[in-house]
Order: sequence, then structure tokens, then C-alpha cells
Amino acid sequence: MADQAQIVSSARMAGSLEQALPKLNAMARLESAENEGVRVLLRDLQNALPTIQAEPERPGIMVTSRDKTSSLLQTFLAQQAPKTGKVDSAPAGALEAKFDSNDILGWFGSFFTWWKKIKPHPWVAGDPQPAEFPDVARIALMADWGTGLYGAPHCAASIQADKAGYYMVMHQGDVYYSGTDDEMRSRFLNLWPKVDGALSRGLNGNHEMYTGGDAYFGTALKSFGQPASYFALQNKNWLLACLDTAYADHDLAGDQAAWLTTLIQQAGDRKVVLFSHHQPYSLLDVQGPKLVAKLQQHLAAGRISAWYWGHEHRCVLYDAHETFRLLGRCIGHAGFPEFRKTDWGPAPAQPVWHRLDKTADSPGGFVLDGRNDYITGHETEYGPHGYVTLEFDNDQMTEFVHQADGTVIELPKAV
Repeated sequence: MADQAQIVSSARMAGSLEQALPKLNAMARLESAENEGVRVLLRDLQNALPTIQAEPERPGIMVTSRDKTSSLLQTFLAQQAPKTGKVDSAPAGALEAKFDSNDILGWFGSFFTWWKKIKPHPWVAGDPQPAEFPDVARIALMADWGTGLYGAPHCAASIQADKAGYYMVMHQGDVYYSGTDDEMRSRFLNLWPKVDGALSRGLNGNHEMYTGGDAYFGTALKSFGQPASYFALQNKNWLLACLDTAYADHDLAGDQAAWLTTLIQQAGDRKVVLFSHHQPYSLLDVQGPKLVAKLQQHLAAGRISAWYWGHEHRCVLYDAHETFRLLGRCIGHAGFPEFRKTDWGPAPAQPVWHRLDKTADSPGGFVLDGRNDYITGHETEYGPHGYVTLEFDNDQMTEFVHQADGTVIELPKAV
């Protein structure tokens, strides 16, 4: 049982928390001022409740929000419920935690003790110079893959079975629910594809930072032999800059902006490709103004050829940006379930590309649509999972979008 992925229903958490909070607040008012931390946590939970309530109910399916406190509570409930046998079977081999308001009341003290110990991991400065990589090389990319469920293990198995091999396999952030050491091992490292001779690399995600990034920096990076959360690779024709946009949420912490400026100044006529967890712009989600502001000089000068990111749980191929001229790619569809939009019509049997028109904030593009056969009983409700391969051949870079089983999906003609 302990080895099975635990999921927590947003509706169950919202209902139980809503019933428990008045009693917890009443108890807190009776406490002394020494327990100010309890009141801070209760305030955070109260503030998180509308976000939890707004999540669509997905019976038996993993769901989470971009909220630190609610994600931490999901992690905690997923750990506690199996200890008391309060779990039911769910699709894809998961177990769904069962609990009520009385459980939250009884477990709150332990949750508070854990919560108050969470502190940000110290920032780690990266190598000031890029490492060399071959002029002919293959790279596999997955983002938002750390569920341990649905298409995620199938993506890993397909990458591992690819006989052509890879120079590097990289994850672009998010291990759910909040990147604890247990989650990092069971949902990430234990399933990571083993590719002979390949570098393993991982970028930081917002969910890893909900627990301060300790397991990301101390467990994942150590396992990968990766010195820092940002790094660069270059060969004769390409500079690949991999950024940490999560230590400071949707921003660049530390010296990364200056570091990238130096690398670009030294790059000569190499084409520059960025990789991150968060997006600079989006057709289906929020924008990234802090990232754009930090990198404005390079974007405006047209020095960034392409940018690959996750965070959104879809695959979107953007048109060239009218001002920046870069090609943007959202590839956050490696393992987290994302609802299909109903106005796209019935789920097609095979993956297809839907055209999305440009907005004031974002270029237009194509979003991948289809059924997800890895979510048993809900196959037509969720979009497909998969990953991306980049092939470098001297001055050429070719991208391939794969289904989770490794099948290559034909790209839309206009891309």
C-alpha cells in the first residue's frame, strides 16, 4: 500500500476543511499569544479554501492547485490516510485518501508541527560557464511529470526503451503535491528513465518549492550529480540555458539574469534556446511579466531562438513571436491530468492539433488534443500525455512531439 501513489480529492478536502476551520479557529482563540504560528496557518488555510473549492471535482483523479498551503495539506493528508487504512482504490493504480473534518481536527497538531519547520533551502550558485555537449546529440524533455501516475511512467519507459539513445534527459519541474522527500523518491526518482550514458537533469518547479526545495536540492539534484538548479550547455552552434524560475516564483532568483547575459555575450553567433518551468506568455494561462522584464534586452534583440517550458499541463506549439521572433513551446503534458476544453468537441481517437488565435499577450499556436487512455474510465475527459525530443545535428535542431508510448505525432504544417 505504501508504494502506491496517494491522491487527495479537492472536494473532500474543501468540505472537510470548511467544517473543521470554525472549530480550529475557536481553539486557537483560546491559546496564548505564543501560538501565533497556529493562527497564521489557520489564516492561510482559510485563504486557500476558495481556491480549493474552485477546483473542479475529479473523483478518483489527481488534482491540485497552485497554492502552497493547500498543496502541503494534500501531501499531509495523502501521508496520513493510509496509516489509518482510510483509502480506496482509484484509476491507474492509485489510492484515494478518505478522511473527514474530524480527521483534520485530530491531525492538525502534526500538520502544524511539520508546516512550521518548512524553510527555503539556501540558494545554490551555478557554474558560471557552460558545459560542452556534442554537435550531434539527442535530448528528451518532460515537464510536470512528477505524478507517478497516468502517462508519466509510460513516458519514462518509452524514453528508456528508445534504442537511438539520448545525450540528456531533462525534467522541467513539478513533483506533486509539494515535492517532499517521499514524493521525490516515489513519484520521481524511482520512475526516472535509465538511459545508458545520458545526463539526467531536473529544473525547479513551484510545487518543489512549497516545501522549501529541500528534497529538490538535497535529494533529486544529488541523485543526478547536478550542482545547481540552473546550468548551461553549448556546442559549436547552440547555447542551451536552463533556468530556475521557481525559487522565486515565476521569476529569476540570484544572479541568473546577469549570468545569462554573460553567456549570450560570449556565445558569438550560436543560437540560444531557453528551458524553464514557467512560461513567458500563454494563450491558456497567466503571463510571465517578471521573466520577460528580466530578459527583455535579449528578447527584444531577437537573441532567443526558442523557449521550452512547462507549468501548464498541455502541449502548445506557438507561432513565432511577432516582436521577439522566438518560437515558444509549452510541454507540461507529461503526467498531470488536464481537462479537455468542451468547446473542442468530442475527443478524437488519435491526437490532433487545434488552432488557437493570437491574443494581445501571446502569439497564436496549436494545442494538442485527444483522449487519454491512461486515465481509466475518464479517457475522453482529459488531454493526452507525452514528451518531446530535440535532435541537434550541427546547425540544425529538429523537434519531435511523442505520445506517451513513444509514437511520434505529426506536427501541424504551419509550425
